[in-house]
Amino acid sequence: MDTQDEYPVRTTAKAFRVIEGLAELRSAGVTELAAHLNLSKSSVYKHLDTLRRLDYVTKSDDTYRLGFRFFELGNGLRERNELYEIAKSYMYNLAKTTGETVSLAIEESDNVVYIYSIRAGSPEDGKQGTRAPLAADVAGKAILAYKPAAEREALARSAEWMDEALLAELRTIRDHRFVIERSTADEGQNCVAVPIRDTRDYPLGALTVCGSTASLSGKRLEEDITGLVVSAAKSIEVALSS
Repeated sequence: MDTQDEYPVRTTAKAFRVIEGLAELRSAGVTELAAHLNLSKSSVYKHLDTLRRLDYVTKSDDTYRLGFRFFELGNGLRERNELYEIAKSYMYNLAKTTGETVSLAIEESDNVVYIYSIRAGSPEDGKQGTRAPLAADVAGKAILAYKPAAEREALARSAEWMDEALLAELRTIRDHRFVIERSTADEGQNCVAVPIRDTRDYPLGALTVCGSTASLSGKRLEEDITGLVVSAAKSIEVALSS
């Protein structure tokens, strides 16, 4: 669909195309970015220059890059999230105990967004800052499984990705209160995800532990780690309700 037909304010939509295009290229000049986006050079230049004046884009010689103003906004948004504020100490303890990567995900516009990841003693940030469709992600499935029946039924009617197989999988996840995702690749990752719920049993997000198939498999994955993640999620729920 053309931007003109899809969005009521075309200039705003075009500005975000420029931002996302620059993020994809990491750095670019006006000509390269215009070609990448199939936009006129004059239009791209005007957007870049405006963004530079607002400190959202930096310029060195003739090369533009996104500025850390975006990081400030995102970090500030996360710091004001109650779930993150309460969960992070429990996540640190879980990472220290398991030695694996622990992540916190929330739902946003039919996607799951990873707002925090930690691995004790390591700078690794796992999935932090990434997003994926709810139905295609282990944390997303944990969240979907605890949606009220009416919401799941509405999705089944309106969303093409909500088919009978997924509905059956979500019922199983709800019965067990966790979901395990196993990689088929030799160097892949296995993960376990557990929903974090409010006092009404509504999913606020999901807690995950992921690790290599070598370190996270068998009884350690299915019982030991899963039990620790379930326990941590319950502790976060208690802290949220107090």
